[in-house]
Formats: sequence, structure tokens, C-alpha cells
Amino acid sequence: MINVKRLTVFIMVVSLLYSCAPAWVGFGAGIGIGAYKYIEGNLERDYPLAYEKAWDVTNEALANLQISITESLKEEAEGRIEAVRRDGKAVIVKLKDKGQGVTSIGIRIGVFGDRVASEKIHEEIARVAGLR
Repeated sequence: MINVKRLTVFIMVVSLLYSCAPAWVGFGAGIGIGAYKYIEGNLERDYPLAYEKAWDVTNEALANLQISITESLKEEAEGRIEAVRRDGKAVIVKLKDKGQGVTSIGIRIGVFGDRVASEKIHEEIARVAGLR
């Protein structure tokens, strides 16, 4: 338990010293923090889920939020879901298998992105996956 606390403090210090949110992403999957990175309107998070499970959980989360899927493409290690919210804004979800039971899920809403709405979808994904 002490090692986890020390690691957490170390990560916080490194993040604060370098003012770099992506530093959390590298450590997040390893210790289960589940950090986010937000780049150019895309909110991405690594989940401790196998790709197949992440795909199913994502589809269920979108259905729970009443987001209609318009197009879905699932390949071996990557997938893309295009959907529309009730207000007409487009939602693009990209899944990528990172191996060892970790899947990266990126969400973009609208043309420029909507961080708050993307976080809501990520929260629902985590809830459906049993991670919250």
C-alpha cells in the first residue's frame, strides 16, 4: 500500500513539475488511475479491458445515453463508431487495442470537440464496464 502511495505522489510531482497532463496517461493504465488526454477535440482514455469487451461496453454505453449509431466498423485491433446525439451533434468513437488487456477509447463530439460531453460518455463506459 505504501508503494502505491509513493508512486501516486511521484506521478503528481512529475506532472506538476512539467505541467504535462499526458504524463498521467502513461502511468494511468499501469496503476489503474484511468487518466485522460485531450488533444484537438478528442478525449482519449485507456481502459483495462480487452478489445472485444471494450467494443461491447462502448456500444452499450452509447445505447444507454440514447446516442444513435449510424456506422460501425470493427477490425482486428481497431474500430470506429459514428453516431448522432439527440441534439444532432456527431459523435465519433475510436477504439484501439493496445495489447495486454488494454484498449484506448477516443471520443470526439461535433467538429471541434466537447470535452464535458465526451467525459460523460467515458463515465458511462466506465460504469457499464464495472470500473466505477
